[in-house]
Amino acid sequence: MENELLRQELNPFMPGAGMQPPELVGRERDLEIVDRMIARTKLNNLDRGIIFSGLRGVGKTVLLVKLQEMAAGKNMLTAKIESSGNPDDDYEAIFHEINLAAMKIHLVGGLKKRLGDVISNIKSMSFGAFGLSASVSRESSAQTSENPFKLELLIESITTELKKSNSGLYLFIDELQEMADEPLGTLMSIQHKMGQRSLPFYIIGAGLPNLPGVLSKSRSYAERLFEYRTIGQLSDADAAEGFQKPARRNGRPFTDDALNELIKVSSGYPYFIQAYGKAAWNASGSNPIPLQAVTKSEACARAELDDGLYSARWQRTTPPGRRYLAAMAKIGTESPSSTAEVADRLGKSTGEISMTRDKLIKLGLIYSPEYGKVAFTVPGMGEFILRAMPSDGQVYDGR
Repeated sequence: MENELLRQELNPFMPGAGMQPPELVGRERDLEIVDRMIARTKLNNLDRGIIFSGLRGVGKTVLLVKLQEMAAGKNMLTAKIESSGNPDDDYEAIFHEINLAAMKIHLVGGLKKRLGDVISNIKSMSFGAFGLSASVSRESSAQTSENPFKLELLIESITTELKKSNSGLYLFIDELQEMADEPLGTLMSIQHKMGQRSLPFYIIGAGLPNLPGVLSKSRSYAERLFEYRTIGQLSDADAAEGFQKPARRNGRPFTDDALNELIKVSSGYPYFIQAYGKAAWNASGSNPIPLQAVTKSEACARAELDDGLYSARWQRTTPPGRRYLAAMAKIGTESPSSTAEVADRLGKSTGEISMTRDKLIKLGLIYSPEYGKVAFTVPGMGEFILRAMPSDGQVYDGR
């Protein structure tokens, strides 16, 4: 029993939303791009922002956290928020995080004091409550209408000071597709203006596959404002490293046949790697970890994925939403579904189910990869739905 407990304590794998994996693999190119941005910023050369898009479970949040750490470690001023979809909350979070970053920055030449003076001066202007402090209460709608002006003034003033010290402001935004058009449009407009004024302000955002379309709809110049990066499944070689490197570092590597099976069942998704790696490690008392431990633990890994990725999303949808998702799953679990075929399976017209589709998109459960098509945002969601449905294949109104 003690050996088993010790084995679990030493387990390097841990699935979790946004948790840093023991080994970040397959993202070297993305790290290089931001490293180049930082180098250019130090030389007072301009660059574009970056947008990362992909399905859930591919490691976008983990990548943002890593990139922020890298930028902050090289004396860039960094702030990170997760969009809530509420304009007031998002503005308040941006103001607060930029202010907090300015208080923490460690640079020579009095930059910290100059940034503090900038913020104090802006706060003292007759805007009403500025919103930089976490304790500031939300005021009238007038405050909301002033937020774009306050934010532009803040960013212009801060980046003017940062440029003197060969630094820049990097704003990292997760779940960017959730952000309302205001402040989304304002942020893009500010980055556009700062570029015209040769001031180093960059948005580095992450979101679902529909994010590039959301940005383009908000501002026509979005295509030229960002470098777009699709974050997808890892290659077999990278997935193998994701399993084997931390396992070997902790003294219990996988056998070749065990590793091949793990690569197969994880499908190259970083979240799946953590779930299957954790289950196989805990299931094996041998060293190296054999194939039998992997196959024995696969049901446990799937249960962890069900709890961590699927169940809550399935349960929080309405009965019509669950029927729509079930129809998609029956059509196919891998490829996008035709909205016309979904409607046909539900015995309705596409117009009758359009509201349900839109609600599912807003919930982040599906997205539209092209006109007339819908797809799951969570890999494996279709298989989960087929497993979760009653044996008669019906989706009941009750939970």
